Order: sequence, then structure tokens, then C-alpha cells
Amino acid sequence: MPSYDFAVDLEALVKAAQATADAVTSVKDHDISDFVPGEAALGSAVVWSAVDEFQERWERGVNDMVRDIEECSGRIGKVALTYAEFDQGGYESLSALGNGTTPRLRPWGGG
Repeated sequence: MPSYDFAVDLEALVKAAQATADAVTSVKDHDISDFVPGEAALGSAVVWSAVDEFQERWERGVNDMVRDIEECSGRIGKVALTYAEFDQGGYESLSALGNGTTPRLRPWGGG
């Protein structure tokens, strides 16, 4: 017989959303150029040209990754909020039943 029990670790979801948001902020606070030596430090126009091209590709890749992580962070936060609201609604309904009153019914997916 299958079990339909499940548990959600809201604290872990909130921490994951915050950690991903913090990572995005950290990346946005620094440009790729902060990590790459400048043309004068390299001492060669040919080397600088190669480094500059690499830097541009690196920055595009990081920016794409940051957009994806931002999306993940927002979705994880939304999932945590949805579970918290569901949990609160269940608590309110059970409390109402425990007090001998009829709980306020909400349609599935409704606010």
C-alpha cells in the first residue's frame, strides 16, 4: 500500500532561496574585469587580445548563469511561501475544528 505522507522542510527551502539570492548579489557586485589583468599588466597586445576575447565570453556565460540562478531563487522562494500558506491554512482549519467551529473552507489553489 502506498504512503501519501510527505514532509516539507520550510527552513531548508528558505535557506536555499536566500543562498541563491546572495550568490547572485555577490556576482553582480563584481565585474569579470575585476578578476582579469589589464592590458598594461600583460605587456602584449596579442596576449591582451586573447584575454579580452576570453573575458567577454566568460562574462556572457556568467550573466546567463546568473539569470538562471535568479529564476531558481525566485521559484524556490515561491514554493516555500506556498507551503507556508498551506501549512497555516491547515493549522487554522484544525484549530477551528478543535474549538468546535466550522473551519473557513477555501477552494484548492484559491487564496
